[in-house]
Amino acid sequence: MERNLKHFLFSYYHWIAIGAGAVLLLVAAVGSLTWKFALSALGAILSFVYFVQKQKLDEARLFKELVADFNERYDELNDDLNQLVESETETQLTEAQKHLLYDYFNLCAEEFLFYRRGYIYDEVWAAWKSGMRIYKRDSRILNLWRKERESNSYYGFDLERI
Repeated sequence: MERNLKHFLFSYYHWIAIGAGAVLLLVAAVGSLTWKFALSALGAILSFVYFVQKQKLDEARLFKELVADFNERYDELNDDLNQLVESETETQLTEAQKHLLYDYFNLCAEEFLFYRRGYIYDEVWAAWKSGMRIYKRDSRILNLWRKERESNSYYGFDLERI
């Protein structure tokens, strides 16, 4: 709900401000408004617009930082993950491979947390989920995830529901 409200405000704040201004003008035209109240209401409308624009800018910066960090961390894991997926699926996971996957699960969970809070755009999350599905197809990875999921330390992320 919080995520949807924020996206609604970010998308339609101009119209909200225009609507509030129109109501203010209408009430002022009827004459039931003091100039002090009208000035205060106008200040509140302009403050709302400024706040939303500043919030959008701050969140755009945060988004850029998050994506850069997540992509950098994924790049460090990518070659080893691909090598794991391309290896024989009948072989047992080594301890190093398990630790690699724990790091990957943590990365996915952090991405999910920031997505759920509204800081990662839907398009980016969809692309990341597509990548996660590739690894999920490997039965060894999925079995390790099923055991690891029981720890409940992944912020509500569930690889099987991706």
